[in-house]
Amino acid sequence: MSTPLEFRAKLLATLVCAALGGTLLPATASAAEADLIQKIEALQKEIDALKAQVQKVQAEQKKAPAAAPAAGAPVQQAEVEGWRKYFSAVPTGEAPATSARTGITIYGRADLGYESNDDGVVRRKVLNSYSSRIGFKGTRVLSDDLTGIIQVETGIAPDDNANSGTWGSRETYAGLRSKSMGTIKAGKHDSPFKDLEGESAPMWGNGEIMEVIIHGKGTSRAAGSSWANFHTRYTNVVQYETPKFSGLQGKIAYSTDEVNGAAGTVKKPSYAASADWQGGGWYAGLAYQNTENFNGMGNDLTGVKAAGSWETKSYSLGAQWSRIDNSTGKKTNNWLASGVYKFSPWALKASYGASSETASGANDGLAMMALELDYNIDKHTAIYGYYTKIKNDPNARGRFEAGENTYTPVAGQDPSIFAIAIRYNF
Repeated sequence: MSTPLEFRAKLLATLVCAALGGTLLPATASAAEADLIQKIEALQKEIDALKAQVQKVQAEQKKAPAAAPAAGAPVQQAEVEGWRKYFSAVPTGEAPATSARTGITIYGRADLGYESNDDGVVRRKVLNSYSSRIGFKGTRVLSDDLTGIIQVETGIAPDDNANSGTWGSRETYAGLRSKSMGTIKAGKHDSPFKDLEGESAPMWGNGEIMEVIIHGKGTSRAAGSSWANFHTRYTNVVQYETPKFSGLQGKIAYSTDEVNGAAGTVKKPSYAASADWQGGGWYAGLAYQNTENFNGMGNDLTGVKAAGSWETKSYSLGAQWSRIDNSTGKKTNNWLASGVYKFSPWALKASYGASSETASGANDGLAMMALELDYNIDKHTAIYGYYTKIKNDPNARGRFEAGENTYTPVAGQDPSIFAIAIRYNF
């Protein structure tokens, strides 16, 4: 009996013979049929052999373990995860645009206010930019423990290009971050003294009090060359930051003084350190800063600062204190207190602070207050209004410092501002 394969082959051979012409002799048809059957059977055997090889390869692949990725793959994946975690620490409200391929994020802030600005004598209308900036951050994972970091940040003034900073005018540095050993940075960086605040300095725009009162900018307008403010962005700095241990972290920075040593020049290197703790809505910290040989006669300008705050979903309270001493008989004690009440999407803020006179009878003390109401359109965009005022003693000349446009009052005059502003973080 013929097999199914033989039957199909004979049928196919008969059809082929018929297609080639029905006049073929039976003997010729029979020979052609036999030849086609042999060819078809040979082709079928080849197909069956190929199928068997494919099935064997598939079976071996199922049994074999998964191939190890290329040598560079784990580091590339770690790099992606590393920079995602690193850039999750950008300031609250910022939404970085990231690139998984390069490990670069672009971030920034546009903060502009339309002010009715009174310096105590002249009232003017001003469109002010409050520390608007654009920045680039990058990270590259070098191992499971070590990551390379870089930042370039530039001050911008959307209202007036003349007030924009040069490239890298704000915090700009390169460094290494180790999970076990901490972080080291070199370049341009805010001092640990300046950075210490927690939630105790919540005001925006020219209502920001910490810079004027706690860091001594208000006092410096009257105290002259024997004084300097401690709202310091160090240049030529090397800074080390410890890992966080149960919410506790330390920082130390040293800034060289790169004067050329020519006659009449004096080296004034500076250093600062801080330690702070944060947990459960609480924050507490202490900082110290010293500028050596500040007056060129061997006297140091020193500052001590303490900050604390408490925050819940609806409230925050904060306070700061500082003492600045020029080691030549002038020093101030400075303090501020602040509070925030949040009733989404609104936030009501208030702050008050004061600086003592630099010496008995100097009459150069000052005080500052601010009230602010924010409307948060979303987590990146807010419209806010504020009123702020500085009360200067007869010899004081404290002024508002947060805007790109500043106006120093006549001694003893009391400047004030009412403003409507918009802040957008990206």
